[in-house]
Amino acid sequence: MGKKKTLKVGIIGCGWAGATLHLPALESIDDAQVVALADIDRGSLNRAGDKFHITTRYTNYRNILENEDVEAIAVCVPASSHSEIAVAALDAGKHVFIEKPLALSLDEADLIVKKAKHSACRTMVGFNLRFHRLVRQARKIINEGKLGKIESVRTAWTSDVRHYREMPEWRNKREMGGGTIMEIGIHHFDLWRFLLGSDVEEVFAITHSSEWEDEIASVNGRMTDGAIVSSVFSERTNNNNEIEIHGRNGRLLISCYSFDGLEFQPILNVPSSISARAKKIINTVSLLPKAVSSIFGCGEFMSSYRAEWKHFIHTIRNGAEVQSNLDDGMHAVKVALAATQSSSLGKPVKIDHAPRNISPVRPDGWMGT
Repeated sequence: MGKKKTLKVGIIGCGWAGATLHLPALESIDDAQVVALADIDRGSLNRAGDKFHITTRYTNYRNILENEDVEAIAVCVPASSHSEIAVAALDAGKHVFIEKPLALSLDEADLIVKKAKHSACRTMVGFNLRFHRLVRQARKIINEGKLGKIESVRTAWTSDVRHYREMPEWRNKREMGGGTIMEIGIHHFDLWRFLLGSDVEEVFAITHSSEWEDEIASVNGRMTDGAIVSSVFSERTNNNNEIEIHGRNGRLLISCYSFDGLEFQPILNVPSSISARAKKIINTVSLLPKAVSSIFGCGEFMSSYRAEWKHFIHTIRNGAEVQSNLDDGMHAVKVALAATQSSSLGKPVKIDHAPRNISPVRPDGWMGT
């Protein structure tokens, strides 16, 4: 058999996502090679190019689209430019990977969707948590019916990123795609659907804004199958990324930063019992080889970026269905837009009635009260 053809990738945007997540992920994949970079900030462009030994660099993204060696484009710029660049990349005949969120408005998202429908190229939205090993295992458990009917879901994504990293200005403004709802919450909005297999019907959000907009967000939702979901997001506390799913037959806990972070507790099982604790210890010991592999691979979270790129390459080379498609991206944007409106109005918002643009932050600090 012949050697697999390497996908030649160009990355537009050498900030945090491009330089610290996608470039390392792609560097570790044999079937991909990053051959060109683009960024309007020459400093960021050169730092990424020097670190990963990529000599072809552009300060104008249109130049990378004219590069005939580039087959696929990763759009890793602020979301306010996603639509413009994604449409231009599809016009140039490139496959397009778009970091979440798909866009900041439904009009911008519609432009991408319409262009993609008339293109032979593949498009994918960067919801890396869909490709997390433990999330995949959890989805299988749910689909097999082991949890029974899902009653409720509780999730939390908190981080210490604001303690050690200075943010670009757009990360502080909701209307530019900043704040916890659009920046990290949208990942979990997508997981609500991905794990439960039903759509979001309505949301109610409370946010707090002080030094920047949407510093803290609490978003409750109702799914079309009746399940109740509740999530909290913050970027100024300790690192945690968990999903807890309660069904009539038991509870499933996913801790995305832990190699042994998947735990199923059947109904009537007491978590503190000796048998439950012993089972957990046995599970941890059995997974130690994976832990070593995970540590040397920069952890479970980083592995999800490699997995989503491997999937995208597979869809391009084999015509397989994209598992994080534009419809998924569109629905997550609608949930986020409904959440911003809910926090501004102080009442629940139906997803079908989501505004087409981001609702402005109310000036009273705590929103939705």
